[in-house]
Amino acid sequence: MHASQFRQHCQAVAHWVDWAKTCDQFMAGDPSATVEGIAVTWLATNAVLQEAASRGLNFVIAHEGAFYPQYEQSPSGRRHHEEKRALVEGLGVTLMRCHDTWDRMPDVGIPDAWAAFLGFPCDVRPVESFYRVCRVGEMTVGELGKVLLERVRELGEEAVRVVGDPGAVVTRLAVGTGAITRLGEMYELGVDAVLATDDGISTTASGLWSLDLGVPMFVVNHATGELPGMMAMVGYIKKHFPGVPVEYLPCEFPPRLA
Repeated sequence: MHASQFRQHCQAVAHWVDWAKTCDQFMAGDPSATVEGIAVTWLATNAVLQEAASRGLNFVIAHEGAFYPQYEQSPSGRRHHEEKRALVEGLGVTLMRCHDTWDRMPDVGIPDAWAAFLGFPCDVRPVESFYRVCRVGEMTVGELGKVLLERVRELGEEAVRVVGDPGAVVTRLAVGTGAITRLGEMYELGVDAVLATDDGISTTASGLWSLDLGVPMFVVNHATGELPGMMAMVGYIKKHFPGVPVEYLPCEFPPRLA
């Protein structure tokens, strides 16, 4: 198997991706490299890259990017990118981002794996949607917050933030992931509350929306909602590329509490 074959596979199955504009690209290394093993991770930190190389996994697939532009105008930002590219080259790994494909992949992709991890029965998700509607029975906001916290602790998440009346009753919960928890769209799915991520909301704008409209909001870390999907990618790759070693490697997210 060559690394490029995985991207070709994604192109063949992910009809929801605009392949002329997608960020699902090789970020560093050689796409034609022969794959000795695959590491799947949420964020390709230097520590993850080094761990992958130490395990003989020379193809790293990350959900998020590795060379963001936000700090490129600063000396530290330029140094960060230069050092990271040198590290990738020195380790001899190939690094690819698989984001748009996995954000809507049925069953094992980000939204469906996240909802399955939470354990509630859900409405069917159209493939173009980023959201799942979970039927949580009948719980108060306070009760549901405790249930969510108990579940996400398995992912290393140590807190679930709650905005709204703890006594309000929830039967239908819109569950979002990543940086695309658009609260208005989620609420229009006919729900009582929303589960968003920290990178998908604004404390001020989203807080006002939630409190003024009386729509309870739960918030977890960006990574928390996406880790189950990246873990599920391991089984998917094993199924479609049998015989190729593949492992999930954790990164330092979600952050720990002090």
